[in-house]
Amino acid sequence: MTRYTIAQIAEQLGAEAVGDLSIRVSSVQEPSKAGPDQLALAMEPSYAEPLQAGNAQAAVVWEGADWRGLGLKAAVFAPRSRYVLSGVTRVFEHIPDIPIGIHPTAVIDPSAQIGANPSIGPFVVISSGVSIGDNARIASHSSIGRDAVIGHNPLIYQGVHIGARVQIGNDFYAQQGVAVGVDGFSYVTPKPGAIEEAKATGQITGASKIEGFARINSLGSVILGDRVEIGANSALDRGTIANTTIGNGTKLDNLVHVGHNVTVGENCLLCGQVGVAGSSVIGDRVVLGGQVGVADHITIGSDVIAAGKSGISSNVPSGRVMMGSPAMKMNLNIEAYKALRRLPRLVAKVARLEKLVSKPSETE
Repeated sequence: MTRYTIAQIAEQLGAEAVGDLSIRVSSVQEPSKAGPDQLALAMEPSYAEPLQAGNAQAAVVWEGADWRGLGLKAAVFAPRSRYVLSGVTRVFEHIPDIPIGIHPTAVIDPSAQIGANPSIGPFVVISSGVSIGDNARIASHSSIGRDAVIGHNPLIYQGVHIGARVQIGNDFYAQQGVAVGVDGFSYVTPKPGAIEEAKATGQITGASKIEGFARINSLGSVILGDRVEIGANSALDRGTIANTTIGNGTKLDNLVHVGHNVTVGENCLLCGQVGVAGSSVIGDRVVLGGQVGVADHITIGSDVIAAGKSGISSNVPSGRVMMGSPAMKMNLNIEAYKALRRLPRLVAKVARLEKLVSKPSETE
């Protein structure tokens, strides 16, 4: 087990440290549960009491904390707690157990080009024409389709499937069960069907009944920029003709679905169960909360935030905060929600007024 001095941790975090910097720790722990060889994470004043209840010698504490008064022998200061937490988790990361080298059960086409220092696990399949950069870590039961290109330093967990002709930049990170480059969900009927009739007339008649669907195959692929991360069991469809694209630094949570021909910009966050329908365009630095749905052929500008469960069915200009279904500006949604809660009282009031109006006058 690797042990780090407080000095080493502070150096890797670029943070200020005080006290006995030679103390070594092997892991991180909650303040109340931390032992003498663990680094307690007490980055907010609310953790003062739990920290004193534990047995940690060293801790990451909030800026200005009285670390001696808290019973510590050493401390690392965290002016921005969650950012420091990001660095701490990198220091103590549990690196996937993928031994360096190529496992004998891996099936790699002779035409595939694999860079230096590969770690390729059992039962991995790499098809013809594939190019993978240096320091690749690919866990068991993953597959990479024909002519796919992956940059340097990818970390691909178990059961990830990269389709044919997919292009991926450097520092790619894919959790278990990710599928990149699957066929898009695109079908057409021989004659105008119920969906087209409903859009045009608002109703469905026997004239629009059809006997089946014809598949529109996806001839494009998927292009991912550098530092793209994809959560478990997410799926990215190939484009029909043009490619589906994801920009540099964008992160997708678990169970995210990106449809065919979609463009997502740089440094976006798409949280769990987000669904983006085909041919939509999303700008840079967009945050879509959990279970946000984006309709097809929608354009969302840059620097947009959509609260969880928002249903986006029309274009959204840059810099807007959206909420609700249908999604609207956050302040409008809050007012609409307040009005909705007042409806029962309003209905009761109207009923009382109706009785007063309809009651015969005593003077008649």
